[in-house]
Amino acid sequence: MALTESEARVLAALSRPEFPAALTVRQVCAATGLTAGATRRALHGLSHTGLALSTLHTPATWQATQRGRLTIHTPIYRDYLTRRRPPACSPHSRSPLSAQVKT
Repeated sequence: MALTESEARVLAALSRPEFPAALTVRQVCAATGLTAGATRRALHGLSHTGLALSTLHTPATWQATQRGRLTIHTPIYRDYLTRRRPPACSPHSRSPLSAQVKT
């Protein structure tokens, strides 16, 4: 079974030892640099294949299953465990054109 890049990034975030046992979608987004929508799609795909599961807390938290941890540690996906999160975009950045618009 092949994982998409988003699924591999999410599964790696859920399997890292420095994170708590279960993460919220927001925490997974921060760890992977993915959008909330992409993270949710990846989590649901991983859940469907039995590699991750949702806990019954509010807010919902997610964790990797034993099968998911074994999968992410295979040689083909192991690099995702050592990758660092990509730099986040500044929410207040403005393009040069928007700064020149006169009202």
